[in-house]
Amino acid sequence: MVSAAVARWLLILHAVLAVALVGAATHWLIWLVRMTRKQPGRIRSVRRFALIAMALYVATMAVGLALYPTYKARVKLEYLTRPAMVGADVRARIESAEDLSARLEGRPARTASPGMLTDVELAAGKRAARIARWFDVKEHWVAVGVALGLAALAVLAVWDPRRDGRGPSRFALGAVAGTAAITWLAAIIGLLTTATRSF
Repeated sequence: MVSAAVARWLLILHAVLAVALVGAATHWLIWLVRMTRKQPGRIRSVRRFALIAMALYVATMAVGLALYPTYKARVKLEYLTRPAMVGADVRARIESAEDLSARLEGRPARTASPGMLTDVELAAGKRAARIARWFDVKEHWVAVGVALGLAALAVLAVWDPRRDGRGPSRFALGAVAGTAAITWLAAIIGLLTTATRSF
């Protein structure tokens, strides 16, 4: 587990790599579609995008793995899966907003009674637990995505559509489309998790 300060910088690096990965995987898919439909001479460009996308995939995954123990302890176990912590955070935010509003309007702040926010707190706790589950699902899909991407990379390394015809084009398209879709899914779930709670 890394310190919170190191985790923040690693999280920024992870986000930058993830954005580059989403772009590279999407471009890889677009170029592969073009190549299989009408431009078989673009195999070198497709291979280049494959290498770039998979290098970014592995780098993003490595930084994510370095962050995972800190995420598990500091975000998931201390916050997302503890409704009381989520509820206290929601209560503090609502009270802070009321205090600011009262100061701006020149009136005394109203304080919430202890039972007043239970429905809001409960809903926030459920939402946080759902995000924690989605994050775990994302991790499994990321493993599938790396396998699909590496398989597609291996096929593209030996397949030349000018020499071999359509060959494994369906497999390559399916694998690259799966990899690109998984990178998008992982990025969206990662952003939702970070928007809910970070280090």
